[in-house]
Amino acid sequence: NGNKASQEHLVEDVIGDPAIYPSEAALDNLFTTTPYPPKVQRVVTRLWTKIKSGT
Repeated sequence: NGNKASQEHLVEDVIGDPAIYPSEAALDNLFTTTPYPPKVQRVVTRLWTKIKSGT
């Protein structure tokens, strides 16, 4: 939750659940990926569609 002030309104079980609020150590291991360029994304989509459809 990006709104830290709202945490005071949450149940302690929710705040303490690492699946909902990961530890700082876990957050340090996370990363984001950059989007593919449009041409590459089209190829990825076509290939993934072939895999899923079995063709």
